[in-house]
This record gives sequence, C-alpha cells and structure tokens, in this order.
Amino acid sequence: MLRQIRWAVLLLSVGSVLGFVGGVYYLHQASIPSAIATLVGVPMALVGLGLKGAELSPLTLPAPTPEIEALRLKSTATQAQILEDVTRYQYGATVHLEVALERLGIESEETDEHPPLLGIREANVDGAYALLLAFGLLDDFTFDMWKEREEALTRFFGPDVKVEVSEPDDGKEYVKVAIVATA
Repeated sequence: MLRQIRWAVLLLSVGSVLGFVGGVYYLHQASIPSAIATLVGVPMALVGLGLKGAELSPLTLPAPTPEIEALRLKSTATQAQILEDVTRYQYGATVHLEVALERLGIESEETDEHPPLLGIREANVDGAYALLLAFGLLDDFTFDMWKEREEALTRFFGPDVKVEVSEPDDGKEYVKVAIVATA
C-alpha cells in the first residue's frame, strides 16, 4: 500500500495548499498559525517538486492467473524483491534495477546509461515460477554482450534461480531476460 503512494505529488500538493493558504491569511491578518503554515508549506512543496523531477514510475504488471498465483509460492526472495522494486515509485534512479545493472557492468561505455526495463510479467516456465523482463538495447551494448553475462546474471540473482537471455521472437529491439526459480 505505502509503496504505491506518489510521495512527490503528496508533498507538492499538501505543501502548496499549506503555503498558499498560510500566505493569504498572513497577508490579511498576520498570525502565528498562518506564518507556521507558510514556513512549513513552502519547503514541503519544494521538496515535492524536487522529488517529482527524480520520480521513476512503476511498471504495470498484468493481472495474475490462478496458475501464476499458485506458482508464486515457489518464487525466490530475489524474484519477490525484483517484483516489488519495479512495481513501485522510485526516486533518484534513472532506470529500474539500476544498481543491479551497474554491478553487472550492463551499461553503455560511451554514455554510462543503463538499458531501460520496458516490461515485466510472470510466467510458468516448465512448471517453475519465472519473471520475464524485457530490456531495451543500447547502441553499444548488444545482445551478444547480454548473452556473455548470462552466467553472471544467474550468480547475481541466485541462489535457486537460472537466468536465460534470449532475443525476442517479433524482431523488435529488446532483450528478453527470464529469471526462473529452480528450487
């Protein structure tokens, strides 16, 4: 519940209302409560505005089928953490799973940008729970470079998972990464 709150919008809204109402009342009749409302509201609105500029929206997850809900019981702690991280608002990150991509060296050598996570869904892969991630390709970080890091991805997201990197069937420019539970 709390992870779905847009803190930037909340702080910006409440701060703006407090600052405006406090300022108007202070101009009409100077009082301590109106001064406090203004002094609290204006910085709160500025913090909200700053957060709004650094906000990363959550990805939408398709509604799970009963089969997927049953398979979720077999998910690993890492899979649950990934699912939680990409389906909530984040502040300060430029792409989802930025820390993981950075540690794995999955970034453009020229611009230091990381490939964006385009989508996520849950799936049944041979009776095991799997997260299917779609990452955009960067000009200088090709599919072959993703494939070379497949074993490192498995070690990073493990234990009890196997990571499979594959090209899309539809010929579009992205990489499919399947994180499949093995336990």
